[in-house]
Amino acid sequence: MSVCELQVTGGSAAGLVQWFEDTSRDDYTRSMTAAHPDHFLIQTLPDGRQEVIETTGGSPLPTRFLIDYTDLSTLTTPSDPAADAEATGVAISGKGLHIGGVRHEFRDVPGGFHARLCVEFPRTTLPRILSEHRRHLAIEFSNWVEFAFGAGR
Repeated sequence: MSVCELQVTGGSAAGLVQWFEDTSRDDYTRSMTAAHPDHFLIQTLPDGRQEVIETTGGSPLPTRFLIDYTDLSTLTTPSDPAADAEATGVAISGKGLHIGGVRHEFRDVPGGFHARLCVEFPRTTLPRILSEHRRHLAIEFSNWVEFAFGAGR
């Protein structure tokens, strides 16, 4: 697992998840992709799954995978009953294999919210990839928080 925690001033747990899941926003694909230079594409497919093409955890080559936010069947990370909102789902390879998943949980705190961002990788993933991916999570979610709650919103 690659886990990163953020303490956010301002905004709310539900507000961030609502923004994150709002695929009807005119800027959805652009804002999702612009959050990190390692993102090549993040878009929602007609069946509701999120398609991601990115260089994950410092990998020199981009990978393509899908996240199905309606499927939690193979996740191993337990859910936090204190979470106020979440973006959680199984990651699927282009060939349909379950390859991990995400359990991003958010809890309101006085003055803002706390984010626990977790990505489950295959067991054979190198430790360096896991540690590098923590940086990736911190950067992309910090930018998404700015896009969701920053100036002009």
